[in-house]
Amino acid sequence: MRLTSWGEAAAFLLARVLTYGFMFFAYPVLMAAVYQQLIRSGGTDLIMVVSQGMSALVWLVTLLLFLAFRGGFGAVPAIVAPPNRRNEFTSSGGEIGAYVLSVVVVMAALTGLNSWVLRGVYTSLRTSGHADAIQAVGLAVSAAAAIVFFLLFIALRAMLAAPASSQPSP
Repeated sequence: MRLTSWGEAAAFLLARVLTYGFMFFAYPVLMAAVYQQLIRSGGTDLIMVVSQGMSALVWLVTLLLFLAFRGGFGAVPAIVAPPNRRNEFTSSGGEIGAYVLSVVVVMAALTGLNSWVLRGVYTSLRTSGHADAIQAVGLAVSAAAAIVFFLLFIALRAMLAAPASSQPSP
């Protein structure tokens, strides 16, 4: 049984690009005021909590867009739905579990990477006069995280999801 398809990968890519696009343009406008208020009120330790909460919300939006695009592309894999339901907005408990676990792993890895590696990289780029490269590094890290996420999600889904043929029909 194939674990995924190009249509499913394209659905995830489109969903993630749309959420990245939203975050790229709207996040600085929407969240700048929140972060400034937290800094002014002495709640700098809450910035990480708010940031992680927003990241989790964006992953939830990515999931909903992914499921919608995947159904629209007719790319629901056999592990999730039988052949007559390949173009539906559908999922399974195992698949949602795999998605949540993948989000937790990727968010934890990115938090560690940001704390221990990227902070120094960004500081070095800024002090060496290459601040314009910070955005490119951030986008590259985000793209790599999306690829790692998708591969992890597919692997976990294969382990957690019962084949659609063994699931009771509605």
